[in-house]
Amino acid sequence: MTDHTGQTLAGRYRIESLIGRGGMADVYRGTDTMLERPVAIKLLTDRSDTVLRRFLREAQSMARLNHRNIVAVYDAGQVDGLSYIVMELVHGRTLSQIPSGELTTHAAIRYIIDLLEGLAYAHDQNIIHRDVKPANVMIGDDGTVKIMDFGLSRRTSEMSSETNAGEIVGTIAYLAPERFLGKVADARSDLYSVGVVMYELFAGRVPFKSATDDLVAVIFAHVNDVPPSLRTINRTIHPQVDRIVLKLLEKDADLRYETARELGAELQALIGGPAVAVQPDATGKPSAASVAPRAKSAQPAATNEAVRSALDRTFANSTALNAGYSNTLAGMLAARKRDYPEAIRTYTLALLGFTQSGNELEHAKTAVKYAAMIWQKSSETQRPDRREIDEAVRLMGTALPSLRGRRMLKELEEGERVLYALQRMGLRLR
Repeated sequence: MTDHTGQTLAGRYRIESLIGRGGMADVYRGTDTMLERPVAIKLLTDRSDTVLRRFLREAQSMARLNHRNIVAVYDAGQVDGLSYIVMELVHGRTLSQIPSGELTTHAAIRYIIDLLEGLAYAHDQNIIHRDVKPANVMIGDDGTVKIMDFGLSRRTSEMSSETNAGEIVGTIAYLAPERFLGKVADARSDLYSVGVVMYELFAGRVPFKSATDDLVAVIFAHVNDVPPSLRTINRTIHPQVDRIVLKLLEKDADLRYETARELGAELQALIGGPAVAVQPDATGKPSAASVAPRAKSAQPAATNEAVRSALDRTFANSTALNAGYSNTLAGMLAARKRDYPEAIRTYTLALLGFTQSGNELEHAKTAVKYAAMIWQKSSETQRPDRREIDEAVRLMGTALPSLRGRRMLKELEEGERVLYALQRMGLRLR
C-alpha cells in the first residue's frame, strides 16, 4: 500500500505519520501549515465511484455538523488524484480500544450520554449516522467523546424504502432489524445501534453473534431473536440498565426511545450518584460496574478481519453481496412460512448475488440452506419436482468441496445429510 508520509496536499497540509488503515481510506496525522495546527488527514484509497460518493457524502455531512461531540471537518478536496478530508485531530482511543475493566459504570454511561448528545444534534440536522459502533466513538485523552465516520450517513430527506431496499451498509453486528428488511431507517435505527454498544459494554459481547462467522445467521437473529437479558449474564447489573438496553433493542422501532435526548435524560437521571468502583461479583465475573468494552487485544480473529475486508470491498465495488445477504434472509423467512415459490425465488437471487461478488463461501453456505428448503418442500408434497431436486443436488456438488476445504464442519455435516436425503428421493423418482 502507498505511504503518503512526507507529502504536502494543496500546498498546505503536510502528511506526517500514519494513524490507521481502513478498507477504503487511510488516516494520517498531519499539520495545517497555514494555521500551524495539528490535523487528521483522511485519504481515499479505493477510487471506485461508489466509494468516492460515500467519501464526498462524509465530508458534506460532517461539514454541516458543528458540535463538541462530533469530529470537526476543516477542509476537503482532490489533488494529484488523491481525495482527502482534513479533520480535527483527537488524541485518545476509540471505545473499542479501551481495555476490559478500565471503565466504571458512571464513566461508561457518561460516554454514552455524550455520544447521544452528538447524535441528537446530528438528528436535529436531519442526518442519520447509520454506522454507530465502538470503533466510531473516539474517547479523547481529556475524556471528551467524539463521533467519527459519517461516511454512511444520510439526510432524512434522502431516506426511503426505495433507496434502502436490498442495501445493507454498516457493521452487521450493530445494525437495526429494519435495515435488513428494506424499511426506512430513522433516528431510532441509530438508537438501536447505541443499544448494541451498551450491551457490549455491560456484557462483554454483542447480543447477536455467530460462532461460525455466519453473517446471515446474525442478520436472522437481529430480525427474529430476543437478546438475552443482561442480568442473565451478570446478576449484579442494575435492573434499570437492563431495561433501558432491552428497550433500545426492540425489533419494532416504535417500541424504542423516540429520540436520543429522551434516552440521554433517562441515563443522566440514572447516574445522579457517584461513580461505582469496578468489582467482580461472587462468581468472579466482572460486575455491572466494569461495563468492559472489547479490548484491543481481543479483536476478532483473522477470519472476521477477512469478512470485514470482503464487506468493505463489496461496499466499494457493487451491491451484489449485500443483495445476496438480503435475499438469503428473505429465503429463510419464506421457508419458515412454507412460502416455497418465494423461498426459491429469493434463494436463487441470493446465490446469483454471491456468484457476482465472487464470495464462494457465502454461496456454499446459502446453497446448503437452499437444498434443505428443497428437501423440506419435497417431503411435504406427494409429487416432488425432480428438476428442483436435481438442481439442489448440483449446487451441493459445488458447495460441499468448498465447505470441506475450509473445514466448516457443522455446515459440511448438514450439507452431506441433506445431499444424501435428496439423492435417495431423486432415485425414487427415476
